[in-house]
Amino acid sequence: MSKAGDKIDFDELSRFETIVVTGPQRSGTTICAKIIAHELGYDYIDENEFGVHEFHRFLDIVENGLGKVLQCPGLSRYVHLLSCFNDTVIVFMKRDINDIIASQERIAWGKNELRELEMYGYDFGCNIPVAEIKYGFWNYQKGFLKDWIEVEYESLSEHPLWIPKERRVGFKPRQVTEEG
Repeated sequence: MSKAGDKIDFDELSRFETIVVTGPQRSGTTICAKIIAHELGYDYIDENEFGVHEFHRFLDIVENGLGKVLQCPGLSRYVHLLSCFNDTVIVFMKRDINDIIASQERIAWGKNELRELEMYGYDFGCNIPVAEIKYGFWNYQKGFLKDWIEVEYESLSEHPLWIPKERRVGFKPRQVTEEG
């Protein structure tokens, strides 16, 4: 399964034991992963559970993960290395870069930018948004993967767990419900 820009086909995803949801930070990885876990009855695993940049701990979960959805934008740099796992699919989130930047500014995410840039061989003065760099690198990565899909952020808006933008104004990072 290799599809670009599609809505989520839950029947297709259900044939995988592990689903990895990645992409730029603030691109919708949290809500997408929660929607998939909800629809499939899989366990949702937030990147904080294994360490945002702890690839070896993440890999342990992938190797032993039956019925798991892992949210991991901090590890998107490495997802092409999962090509050896037959029962794993990569879901890569796509969102307008200007919307990502606005979301980063809203939560003061800027302090994290340098670490993300360095993972791709850039420094803080490059003047290229890390989301743009990740999208470019994804075009390279997906050539190594058998099973992947791209999901447009706005395509999630039809799901019952989605909360419209005007009601998310004061949301904190990872918040996907109005209760916080």
